[in-house]
Amino acid sequence: MTKPSPTSRQCCSLEKPRLVEALQKCDMCTTTYEAFHQCYRDAARESGQRARSCIVA
Repeated sequence: MTKPSPTSRQCCSLEKPRLVEALQKCDMCTTTYEAFHQCYRDAARESGQRARSCIVA
């Protein structure tokens, strides 16, 4: 298995603050449990896609 490049490490390290920010928005903007749960799922899905693209690139 190859080592991640410095740019992919940097890209992935930027992902955690983005995810935290998205989850905080979910906490502030949702009023029902269903909306909260869906917001968290969407944020996690988007974060995972961005992290995968960092690793693949």
